[in-house]
Amino acid sequence: MDLKGIVNISGKPGLYKVISSSKTGFIVEAIDETHKRIPIPGNARVAALEDISIYTLEDQIALKDVFQRIHDEKIKLDGIDSAKAEPQLITTTFAKIIPDYDTERVYMSDMRKLIRWYQTLAPVLDFSKEEEKAAEVTAEEKAPAKPRKKAAAAEEKTGTPPKPAVKKAAAKKKD
Repeated sequence: MDLKGIVNISGKPGLYKVISSSKTGFIVEAIDETHKRIPIPGNARVAALEDISIYTLEDQIALKDVFQRIHDEKIKLDGIDSAKAEPQLITTTFAKIIPDYDTERVYMSDMRKLIRWYQTLAPVLDFSKEEEKAAEVTAEEKAPAKPRKKAAAAEEKTGTPPKPAVKKAAAKKKD
């Protein structure tokens, strides 16, 4: 799961993926069935989801880790309408996700946003790849990288062995 490039824009509903940037702002694409692209000025209030974290009693938990926890523990958020649901339902559901969240610094609006964002991103993001990437990284860390020659690297990329280099004999000078 990678939240890189996914943003929330103040004053606009939903989540957006950054497509490109320019001198005056950037272009985003809606993460929904419309996939509508819109320009956003540089002075807009934009929050990148990868930078957001939730306060707990001891520390903070990154939003990426919260989404992974929801997926791993199979917490059902499908039937919850975050805008209309009772505050008690939202609070109990949030307590299942993060039991030690800071009740003074995490507001009801934050809980509703988190549920809405997960419901939006669940069909789009692949949560299982996170576990596979972590396993690959640990395997690479255990095995030290061996220095390779350029020919071996080229063979690995293309799948065919490189052609041996042929040296030409020096040309004889004419008298």
